[in-house]
Parts: sequence; C-alpha cells; structure tokens
Amino acid sequence: MKKRNRSYLFLGRAHQGIKVCLLLAGLGLTSLPAKAQNLILNGNFSSGTNNFSSDYVYVTGADSAMPEGTYSVVTKASDVHSYWGNYFDRTSGNSSGKYFIANASANTTQTVWQSNLLRVASPGTAYRFEAYLMSIYPAENNYPRLSFEIGNGSTWTSMGQTTTLNSSSRGSWIFTYADGVFGSAGDFYVRLKNSNGADGGNDLGLDDIYFGLRTSASSSGSTPGLSTGSLTTLNPSSVPEPSAFSLLVVGIGGWIVLRRARRKAIRGLKDNG
Repeated sequence: MKKRNRSYLFLGRAHQGIKVCLLLAGLGLTSLPAKAQNLILNGNFSSGTNNFSSDYVYVTGADSAMPEGTYSVVTKASDVHSYWGNYFDRTSGNSSGKYFIANASANTTQTVWQSNLLRVASPGTAYRFEAYLMSIYPAENNYPRLSFEIGNGSTWTSMGQTTTLNSSSRGSWIFTYADGVFGSAGDFYVRLKNSNGADGGNDLGLDDIYFGLRTSASSSGSTPGLSTGSLTTLNPSSVPEPSAFSLLVVGIGGWIVLRRARRKAIRGLKDNG
C-alpha cells in the first residue's frame, strides 16, 4: 500500500476554504463591521494602556507624573503624583477600577488621548460620543480647556468643547457628550485635546468613554438629545480604504504561495509512492 502524504491531504481539504479567503481578500470583503455596541475599546481602562494612544509620555510609580506632558492609568491619582487626590475611577468608585490621568503639556498641539480605529457604518443615524472628566488636583485653579475631535489621524473636525472643569469637578466626575449624524460611512479616530498651555495645575482624569449609536449609549435614557433632523451633520476626513489594486496584489500573492505549497506536497507524495 502506498504511504499517503498527510500534508497533501491537509492541503486538499483546506484548498477550497483558502481559495474563498483569497477571493474575499481580493474583493476587500475580509473586514466585517464589529457588532459591539461601544466602538471604543478599553473605554473604562480596565485593560490598562491597551487600545489607545497618546502624545504624552507614559509613566508609572510614585511621583512619576510630576513632569508636564505625562500620563498614566491608575487606581487613584495620588499613585503617581503626591499632590493629586485619592480619587478613584468612575466605573467602580473603589480600588478595583482604573482610569486615565494626565499632567497636561504646555504644547497644546499634542494629543492627550486617542481612540482605536472606529467604524461608522450607519450614516444619517444619530451617534453619540460621551466621557467622564475630573479635576484631580485638590487645589486646582488652572483648569484644562478640553475638546474632542474626530478625523483620520491627520485632519480633524471638532466635536465641540467639553463640559467645563471648575471647582465642582475637583474629585467629582463630570459627564460630557456630543451627538451628531454622519454624512457618509467611514473609519475614524476620536481624540482629546487641551488648549490650556499654562504651567501649573492643568491636570485631568478621564474615564468611561463611549462612541456608537446614541440609542445604545448608557446615557441615552437620561440624556436623550435632539431629534435626528436637528443634529449637526459631521463630514470628517476618514481613514482611506485600501485600494482595489493593493487588495488584488494580496489575493494574487496568496494564490502563488498556495500553488507552490501544493506542488511541493505533490512532489512529496510521489517521492513516498
């Protein structure tokens, strides 16, 4: 009896499935929209520093956030700055939770926090961005001036000024949100900017960030917002889709690799025959 080559049998069984995958790659159909309600990954910072970015420098440890332009993900603000309060996160309100904190930079062109890539799949439908902010310095009198923007990573559209931080926000989480409809579907980033470049103070906490359909937002019942027809239509610059040519190259490249592997398996079968 001839010895059967297992690698060839595997290739034979998987061949049709691989061809389908290559066809989908060539047609640009391998990226399917996520079904998660909140498009922001790690919006409550339970996963630490994953799934977001910042132009600030990440620090950890006692008093590591003393320099301006630094950030951390902490259980309480005083973990990284002895002048900041023993304030817990908004999600749990105790030592089991985490949140984002920053000692804001004098360079107002820097991004404080930026989301993962977000897919807007339902133009003309109300979307909501919401977050909670806090002043983390108990003696604060020089508050950051914050705003959220949406865009493709280089070109940005304002989503409006956030709720103003003031003396009532020292150690208290303040809710802020922005509603809008999109003129077209696309992939976008959301980022937080601070326009206060003054030295001293200018510190903040950020937690429980949401972006998605307004009807799925946790605040939608208590803060329903305007009717869709009254909302501002957003037309931010989206992240470019891969070109049809580049997708075709990927598909052809995969097909060539498959052909070579199959020929090698056939030669192995003959050698073992």
